[in-house]
Amino acid sequence: MMKYSKIRRLFVLCLPLLMVAFVACEHRPLEDPYNMHYVRVYIDEQIKNVTYGFYDESRLRPEYIRPRVLRVALCDPITNKVVVERYLQTTEEDERGYYIDGYISAEEGEYNLMIYNFGTEKTKIRDEYNYSGIQAYTSQIPKNYHQYIPMSSVDIAEEAIRYCPDHLFVANCQPVKVGKSVGLDTLRNQDGDFFTARSIVLSYYLQIKIKGFNYVSTAVSLLSGMAGSTTLSDCTLNKNDAVSIFFDMDYADVQRTKNEDKETAILYATFNTFGKLPEERSIYTLNFEFNKSDGTSQVETIDITPMFFDNPLVVNEQWIILEKEIEISPPIGSGGMTPGVDEWGDIWTDIYL
Repeated sequence: MMKYSKIRRLFVLCLPLLMVAFVACEHRPLEDPYNMHYVRVYIDEQIKNVTYGFYDESRLRPEYIRPRVLRVALCDPITNKVVVERYLQTTEEDERGYYIDGYISAEEGEYNLMIYNFGTEKTKIRDEYNYSGIQAYTSQIPKNYHQYIPMSSVDIAEEAIRYCPDHLFVANCQPVKVGKSVGLDTLRNQDGDFFTARSIVLSYYLQIKIKGFNYVSTAVSLLSGMAGSTTLSDCTLNKNDAVSIFFDMDYADVQRTKNEDKETAILYATFNTFGKLPEERSIYTLNFEFNKSDGTSQVETIDITPMFFDNPLVVNEQWIILEKEIEISPPIGSGGMTPGVDEWGDIWTDIYL
């Protein structure tokens, strides 16, 4: 009798816990194992001026890092709100290419699909739980850094100065029908195929000829008239977000000019942008700043607006080949951070062990 009484009391104590667990399960239909779906997303790695279509194959290419994590979100087509999301992290490769896959649990119905690579260094995402409002953008250059950026143009000074975006791979944004599943099935696009994510960021190749390059320690550029953000749902530019993008001129092919001390160099770089703003509103101006060994700098400004509309290399190939040669004036002194060999002297001192 005593043993039965203890068992009864134990059952009464555990009953509320069992009821809580039962109610909790009833309120989590998206975790139903019968609603589990496989998702595979191929990454389209054909990126102009990064993985193919380079202006000169013998020159150094920009670094390309494959995406490792994808965010997959299914959204309510009426409210545009995210219903369920998952992060895919399994990377594979087959004869078709590189892909990332995983699983997502969702009830049957029709959703708007949103897929993009998660965790880029410079490309940021805002309003990520609103299908129609989600945007990609880049951070603004800190104000205290503006003194190191060429700002000779009034038009540029009026625009926000942003970093170049990293490549953001986005899948085709379209309705996806999810059926009732009694086992594992596969989500597919409207053509019955796996999903493919393509970059919504453009890469431009830029080069210019420099005379007196041996006087230069570093070089940076600023390009106005670019879009600062773009939407993911329809991959359109935000026309009300005019920015200037800042980037380094990283590489140079250098040749010694005959009978002169000056070096001639082809200075080049590949920069990224969401795209240029509409032609009726934009002026595209390149500002170069060349920092010299004496601590001074030389700023050169070039209006490249006609090139974006009339030059087939720019329009079709995203190559900005500037014919103008910039001549760098000699440094005034030997100051700055690059001392000459003659400035070093012998220093003798005792070393105690």
